Amino acid sequence: MEKLKNILNKYETEYVEDYKSNWVKAKLKNKEDLLNLIKDLKEAGVKTCSTVSPTDFIDDNKIEVNYFLENLKDKKNVWLKVDLPRELENCEIDSITPLMPSAKWHELEAYSTYGVKFKGHPNLRYFLISRDYYGKFPFRKDFDWKAHEKNLIENVNSISEEFFEEYEENEETFDKEGSRTVLNWGPTHPASGPIRLKVYVNGENIEKVDADIGYVWRALENLAERKDFIGTIVAVERICFMDNPNPMICYSQAVEEIAGKEITPFAKFMRVILGETGRIASHLISMGGFFGTMGLQTFLMWCLDVREYFLDVLEDYSGARIATACVEPGGVRYPLNDYKAWFETLNKAINEWERVKDDINDIFLKNPLMVSRAKDNGIFTKDDVEEFYLAGPIARASGFKTDVRIDEPYAGYGELEMDYVTCENGDARDRLFIIVKEVNQSIDLIKQAMKKIEEGVEAGEMNPAKDHLVRMPRRMPAGEAVTRVEWARGEMLMHLVTMDKSTSPYRLKLRAPSVNHTMVLDRLISGKTLSDIPLLYGSMHICQGDLDR
Repeated sequence: MEKLKNILNKYETEYVEDYKSNWVKAKLKNKEDLLNLIKDLKEAGVKTCSTVSPTDFIDDNKIEVNYFLENLKDKKNVWLKVDLPRELENCEIDSITPLMPSAKWHELEAYSTYGVKFKGHPNLRYFLISRDYYGKFPFRKDFDWKAHEKNLIENVNSISEEFFEEYEENEETFDKEGSRTVLNWGPTHPASGPIRLKVYVNGENIEKVDADIGYVWRALENLAERKDFIGTIVAVERICFMDNPNPMICYSQAVEEIAGKEITPFAKFMRVILGETGRIASHLISMGGFFGTMGLQTFLMWCLDVREYFLDVLEDYSGARIATACVEPGGVRYPLNDYKAWFETLNKAINEWERVKDDINDIFLKNPLMVSRAKDNGIFTKDDVEEFYLAGPIARASGFKTDVRIDEPYAGYGELEMDYVTCENGDARDRLFIIVKEVNQSIDLIKQAMKKIEEGVEAGEMNPAKDHLVRMPRRMPAGEAVTRVEWARGEMLMHLVTMDKSTSPYRLKLRAPSVNHTMVLDRLISGKTLSDIPLLYGSMHICQGDLDR
């Protein structure tokens, strides 16, 4: 970390300090130094921007911009801060997107919700929010949500006008006699939300893809800030229900860090079990959905059947199968009065996977249609992983060894045996294979965590009926924390800011990987034909709930 500190100390800073074992935290005094600093950090291996997180300190009349920059190979990261004037005409800073393309959409989101202008951005525009929010910057502290929501008809009309303008623009741009046109493609689901891919085609050949998200934007970060610290878990778990426990673990860790609380060993291993159960439930949907994109629905039915056993595990613990609210600051929400009975439910789920996994391999993973369509199709390299921050199974399918559970252990993972699970080719087929491998890894981690709990109970060191929660303060001290977990789709990062004696978050930034995985769809799909879209899109394991958070 000393190398990074030396680079930061070349510039005028308010402070440069260690933050956790693999982060350096610094505040840059002069925003004009930003691009030169980013260039120096890139030369040192910090090539990736995880996210950009503004905080509106309205009483101090400033916007503090936080950059979370990562070295995915050496696991040495930088949390960089820069203050900007709050006045809109002066609230601007150089864009780092030309140097770190992974920042592209994160800067657009910061511009759209906070009004931070990024000079030199290749396409600075309103993003994610609908037209009725344009120029209003809804995450600023002085935005009047109630007044905005009263103008329902006016807001709907603004949104409609935007679509009509796009239609007219396309009609004028393309010659009706030619073969070039724009097609609107995208899965629409009443729960997880719609996404539109604007596919520019010449006949069957794809020339360009623009991903359009935000159709059911929920302003989830603002909703989190309206709730108390316990109630916020109801908001964060709704990032995506396919892997429900891990977002709650991420958020709870941030609260515990600011409060200075350490959870019990029992709760740490419970978080492993719940987190891996959520991962498996999510991966089973991704596996089945991958085949569904090719019209092969049988495998989806198999996966849904197995998934029910793992949802039984969540239901037996929390009373709910999807929105479980099973993790909260201080540990896990519910005691285990009869842990052996719950372990039996876990073992039933594990046994069901063990029963079918060989058939899955023989019947589906060797399926000749899948192999012919997915092998060598949609390849991402290790360089692509760093340039665009492709995370989790997408990165590991390209052979990149990255996993927050290993790189920055949390919960009970530091006491369990695990290694990176990877593939090598980085194609669509490997993005299927990797999640199958990860289900097997999750099963192993659950077994290890169960054994740790059993040993703790037998030694009299754990009491599942009482050790699930430690007492948390009702009012939090002023503080700031960044925590990460390995969500089913990759790194999830949360940036939490609290005020002294506060009962709710002042700022909660939610960063999940589907944003970057959607951002690269143009690179993935351009040059292909229309029939490749469902397969390649399905191979990215994108969660639309994450996109519209």
